[in-house]
This record gives sequence, structure tokens and C-alpha cells, in this order.
Amino acid sequence: MARVVDEESDEGLLLPPMSEQEEWSDVVPIPQDDGKHPVCPIAYTDEYVEMTDYFRAVMAAGEVSHRAFELSGRVIDANAAHYTAWVYRKKLIIDLGLDISEELSWVTEISRRHIKNYQLWHHRGALLVLLLDPKDVEHESQDQRVQNPAIRNELQFVSTVIEKDSKNFHAWSHRQLVVRSYGIWDQEMAFVETQINEDVRNNSAWNQRYFALTANQSADEFVLSEELADREIRYAVDKIKLAPNNESPWSYIIGLLVRHAPAMLHERLLPKINELAADTDYALAVSNTPFYWSALVDIYEERAKALEGKERGDVEAFAIEACDLLAKRYDPVRAKYWEYRKQALQAAS
Repeated sequence: MARVVDEESDEGLLLPPMSEQEEWSDVVPIPQDDGKHPVCPIAYTDEYVEMTDYFRAVMAAGEVSHRAFELSGRVIDANAAHYTAWVYRKKLIIDLGLDISEELSWVTEISRRHIKNYQLWHHRGALLVLLLDPKDVEHESQDQRVQNPAIRNELQFVSTVIEKDSKNFHAWSHRQLVVRSYGIWDQEMAFVETQINEDVRNNSAWNQRYFALTANQSADEFVLSEELADREIRYAVDKIKLAPNNESPWSYIIGLLVRHAPAMLHERLLPKINELAADTDYALAVSNTPFYWSALVDIYEERAKALEGKERGDVEAFAIEACDLLAKRYDPVRAKYWEYRKQALQAAS
């Protein structure tokens, strides 16, 4: 007997083997070809073997039917990583003209069991675009788009997933797809700030902040104004105060400025973090975190690129000194890396 999952209750339902079902009597199953002498054959269950043999036959015949659609769901539920089943299921949805909203509901149901499955999230993204073509709402304001039921429901679904697992890579990537596809950038920064306030160490949220800030523009397209740079520096430094040994805000602000405004590293960021390191409330924590000294290496290295002669050498000397301190005291686990950075600085001088 084959066991399938009832989508309403998650309980198993027993069905006779497909070979005994009248509905499938016209189909000749196609076995998986592992070659004459398979080195390490996978120990599939008999139910799974039969199911996929029939599914293989359905695909080979190019069958477009509701039974093929139902079978694709059974295969996926048994093996959510079966990307061919997902691809064929999408084709069936389009060719049969099935209800996209119902399919999204089905994906929501099975996501409870397969929440970190690549194929599931890819399928969900494809469904959303089929349900609501971005071109159909491009004339609307961002506020109007966010209120569209399809977009609102999708954002709510992703928010629920992130609430349960705030570092679910798939959920964050899918959220980026929704924001990017429908151009709803304005509301995203508020969502990100909420996530960072809940967990200042959530590196996924910090990554999303960069995504929202730059509106997914390339380094050449995005212009970081002084006003915006100052705002982000203040924001990052405020979060550093909460947990100086948290790498996320350090990496965020250094990465942002190196990529989009390297001159502001020395002009705007350096005074702020040095001021923090001199503050009696934070001095011990900041001066003992490797991320402070690592930031100094990056800042001085970038500064040296804009200088020549003795001035350049003097600035590079600061970066080299920071590398030595990191290797010997603050980050000895990565001593070889800091030695490499030191050698690169010496070679450039």
C-alpha cells in the first residue's frame, strides 16, 4: 500500500499500489536507469520507486492532465528536492490553467515540512510572478503596490517564516525577489530596522539593509550621498555600542563605504570609532574586539590608496601595525591571514 499525505490534516492516507489502480492501467512505468552495474544505488522505498517510475512515464509522454499534476505533488511530498518534478508541475499549472492562488496555498502547506528546500522557494517565486505580473502594477505607487493582496500576502508569509527563523536564507532571498520584482523599496527599510532591533546580531537583516539602501543597484549606479553616509555611520556606531564584539555592524559600514564612498572611511567613520574607543563607557570592549582593529586596517589601506610618497608610507604603517596587533593579540586564530594582509601592504608601499 502507498501512503500519501492529506494536505488538510497532514495525516497519511493508504492507497493501493499504482499498478493496481484502474486510473493508471494505461501507463507503462519507466524504471530509473542506474546503468548495468551501479556503484552505490540509492535505497529508495518500493512506494517511491513505483511512484517515480510512473511519473517518469508521464513526463516522457508529455502528458498534461490532472492526474499527472496530482502525481507531481505526491513525488514532491516524498522528495521535495526532486527539481524535475517541480519544473513539470509548473508546466502543468500553466498548461491546465490551474488556480495560482490555490497552488500558493499548497506550497504554504508543504513548506511546514520543507521550509529550507531550494526548489520550493524557487517554485513559489515563479508562482507569484504568474499570479501578478510586475508590469501590471508598475504604474501604481509603492503604497498601492504593498496593499495589493498578492504582494501583501507574500510579504506576510515571508515575515512569518522569518519570525520563526530569523536567519532563514531562503526566506530572505525570496523577500528580496518580492521587493525587487514589484519595486517596493520604501517599506523595506522599516522592516529591516525592526529585525535588527530585535536581534542586533542578525547578519541576514544587516545584509537586507544594504539591499534595501542601495535598491539593488550596482556600485556604479548607486550614489551614496554624504547625508546618507553620515546617517548609516551613526546607525552602525549606535548598534556597535550595544554589542561591540558583534561583527555585523562593523562589516556592514565598512563594506558600504569601501564599495560606495571609500574617502568617507577616513573622513567620517574613523573619527567616530576612535571616539568610541576613547569613551570610558565603551573603551575596553571596543579596543579589545578584533573588528575595531580590522576596521582600522581597511580604513588606513583605503586612505593610503589616495596618497603618495611619505604620506602614503606613514598611513600604511598604521595599517601594518594593526595587522600585527590582530595577529598577535586580538585575532591570533587568523594570524596567517593578517600576516598575508601585512605582506600585501608592504608590497604596495
